[in-house]
Amino acid sequence: MGIVHSYLPPIPLWLTPAVNPGDVATPETDAYERDRLEERLAPWRGKYRDVPVEVVVTHESIAAALVEASRRAQLVVVGSRGHGAVTGALLGSTGLQLLHHAHCPVLISRHAVESGA
Repeated sequence: MGIVHSYLPPIPLWLTPAVNPGDVATPETDAYERDRLEERLAPWRGKYRDVPVEVVVTHESIAAALVEASRRAQLVVVGSRGHGAVTGALLGSTGLQLLHHAHCPVLISRHAVESGA
């Protein structure tokens, strides 16, 4: 099992057209992001000790990183944050990219919306 976390490193605005975020080396920030992710995973690692988990921290777009990870996966699971009746029916750009380009089946999961009643 693998967990992919993508974030854009801080790049000065005057460099953004010339610099690919994936090429920016930020070892301290990468370590911080990995530690934050490991904290969130700790309860699940404790509960499911026999499940090996590979953690990937990347500066690529999340869609590109997940499409690449799908080459080695049997299933890619992603969440969707759709809200409301109309927007809730739509998929985000990451989900659409995966549906079109993944090399394995894709499961897009949404949290059930609770009614205010």
